[in-house]
Amino acid sequence: MKKAMSNVDVAAIAAELQSRIVGGFFGKAYQSSGDAIWLTVQAREGRLDIILEAGRRAHVTRRERAVGRTPPQFPAMLRSRLSGGRFVSVEQHDFDRVLEICVERSDGIYRLVVELFPKGNILLLDGDMRIILPLRPMSFRDRRLIAGEQYAYHAGAEDPRSVSIERLEEILRGSDTDLVRALVRNLNMGGTYGEEVCLRAGVEKNTPAADLSEDEIARVHSALRDVFDLREIRPQIVYKDGEPFDVIPFPLEVYRGLESRSFERFSDALDEFFVAEPEMPKPSALERRLELQRAAVDELRARESQMASMGDLIYQRYSEIDSILKAIAGAREKGLSYTDIWEMIRSSGKSAIKSLDYSGEMVVELDGVALELNAGLTVPQNAGRYYERAKELAKKAAGAEEALRKTEELLQRGEERRKSPALRRRQKPRWFERFRWFFSSDGFLVIGGRDADGNEEIYLKYLEKRDLALHTDYPGAPLTVIKTEGREVPESTVKEAAQFAVSYSNLWREGVASGDCYVVRGDQVTKTPEHGEFLRKGAFVIRGERRYLRDVPLGVALAIADGSLIGGPVSAVRSRSPEAIELEPGEYMPDDLAKMIYRQLLDICEDRRYLKAIASPDRIVAFLPPGGSRIRRFDVKELGV
Repeated sequence: MKKAMSNVDVAAIAAELQSRIVGGFFGKAYQSSGDAIWLTVQAREGRLDIILEAGRRAHVTRRERAVGRTPPQFPAMLRSRLSGGRFVSVEQHDFDRVLEICVERSDGIYRLVVELFPKGNILLLDGDMRIILPLRPMSFRDRRLIAGEQYAYHAGAEDPRSVSIERLEEILRGSDTDLVRALVRNLNMGGTYGEEVCLRAGVEKNTPAADLSEDEIARVHSALRDVFDLREIRPQIVYKDGEPFDVIPFPLEVYRGLESRSFERFSDALDEFFVAEPEMPKPSALERRLELQRAAVDELRARESQMASMGDLIYQRYSEIDSILKAIAGAREKGLSYTDIWEMIRSSGKSAIKSLDYSGEMVVELDGVALELNAGLTVPQNAGRYYERAKELAKKAAGAEEALRKTEELLQRGEERRKSPALRRRQKPRWFERFRWFFSSDGFLVIGGRDADGNEEIYLKYLEKRDLALHTDYPGAPLTVIKTEGREVPESTVKEAAQFAVSYSNLWREGVASGDCYVVRGDQVTKTPEHGEFLRKGAFVIRGERRYLRDVPLGVALAIADGSLIGGPVSAVRSRSPEAIELEPGEYMPDDLAKMIYRQLLDICEDRRYLKAIASPDRIVAFLPPGGSRIRRFDVKELGV
């Protein structure tokens, strides 16, 4: 089944769009997927929607688009530069799979280039064919598709519509393969059209190209003119075994006998055909992030290479640049300002210096390459500026690559989690889940009251003499209990329980970094007050010696593990899930922060229905400390988005 438009399709759609949108006005731009851009056009026939999908298709569409509230960078740039502009032309470049849409505004001409060949791109160019912004920054051996670069067309094959009979004979006589392969390899056409030419010429496609007679070559040349005559468009979708197989702008002999369906316009046929194709799974949030990060790394590395190359070029043209700098320095010694010098240069009309401002910053053009130099610096110093820029870009690229690595790890873990049947099993609520709770990294259950009633219930029902109890001298702290089950409690569990106790106290609300906590045996906790004293609900009396833990750092983390939402001390949560989201005292109230955490968990879990069942914002709120908080680790910036 056909995956993308051919060069013949592009020629046909360019003619259609030329007649339908030229003279109309650019409305808005949207991005519906990674490589697809929608344009709205106010044309003579009314509003039209055009879909441009890099490497695949370009046509008027009647389909509904799904669009977010805030447009990504590329459609936002199109809106900024093209909105209100008038469409002046739609053309195909050299019978290649490249569509060029020109829009005119008061500030100049802009060109939207849509590359429909494999690994194609969509680029916004200025009137001088310089790239303003690509949909995806890319760098090849001979082409750099990044902002600021001069756009260069990729090398195409020879146009079959204009090839002379002498040139055709030269191609065929010099070929060591059969006719159809010789046509496809040397002239700009696909295999289907190569077979069509052979069929209309009446020459067997497997005939060795070098053995063709002059009469056969003449018939092939005539067939080329016939096949690629696009004056009459009769669009069709061709079916095989009841399934769409190809979409073509006019009937082909190679498809004679196959079922077909005709359309009034080629856009209608393309719109029907490409929607009828089975849709690829939509990329997940992590996959979209990965795509953006890879593009960012490619762009940074390409710019790093460009800056280093510019520095090298300055040294390669050392004598020319040195002469320019010395000439300006000589004029300065005579008392001329940079503004005076630029006026002299501009009036002369012939100079490699294209601009010079009052501070000495200038642009010098050598063999079509524009170099940014400073007249007050030496040649090595000017080269050094480019090398410094390259170093800065290298550091940024390294940081972006580290963020990319983290995203790849998250994506891999997410795949493993989705394959795990345990992830999909929703457990029944356990008795301790009505309290604050966590399992320590050593496997001990630790519980704490959410309020005075919870503290009372823990004391009355669940605190045993063999347990350990923790509390703070600061008001509003939970009664924290380590359920020992008769086992010796490691110091690591005691420290985690202490962090739990101070973090869920009012110390968190105060925004402090650490607090003190004490630990006692279960039998030291009593509700019996001293004679003449009164204990309010949730308060206790501690008999005997207390062991204090000083400067316990505050810290809470949340994660999904074993099919449920967990929360508690950072080390305990991270021991059960490497994808923990860490919190610290901050500015966001629990309800707002819970929504932020939920969105980050979606990046990890991706199954919205399942996540809402086990970790809805309401459930997340139950794990948050009192007062304001913020995300400390794995926030948006650290992940490189």
